[in-house]
Amino acid sequence: MYRAQDLELCKRTDLQPLEELSLTVARTDPKPPLGQPGAACLFEMRTKDGHQANLRVEASTPASEQEARLLYRATAQVTVMTPAGVITGVGDEAEAFTRRSEPGFKYAEYMVRARTANLVVKVWLAVGGASYTATETLASKALTLLKATQAAVPTV
Repeated sequence: MYRAQDLELCKRTDLQPLEELSLTVARTDPKPPLGQPGAACLFEMRTKDGHQANLRVEASTPASEQEARLLYRATAQVTVMTPAGVITGVGDEAEAFTRRSEPGFKYAEYMVRARTANLVVKVWLAVGGASYTATETLASKALTLLKATQAAVPTV
């Protein structure tokens, strides 16, 4: 059983994997996952040319593995993002989603989430710019952050 409630993800998340994207953190928000025990951090950032970028790292630890399965499945049902396929090697269940939009600039989003026992980790990375950031670039960085977050969550 995992327990993420005391994890300070705003402090513990190493942003080094994002270095090549040249992002500057404008502010952080440690608001925990909605309706679930756990920890999270939203990093509001800017690109070097002033566009919006965001990273949300979330670790939820429901009371049981069954509740974690339900939480994991519910995310896929409510997201507006497009499924990008199953991810292997990062948990009992894992999958990714992508989305591209143009809210006045090109905004590329990538979300990966994984469940292991009662732990559900979600990493959402979104970067704006004059052109879309490559999905492969966002995917590799999100996956690195997902694995680091999983490793940081203690067991009880």
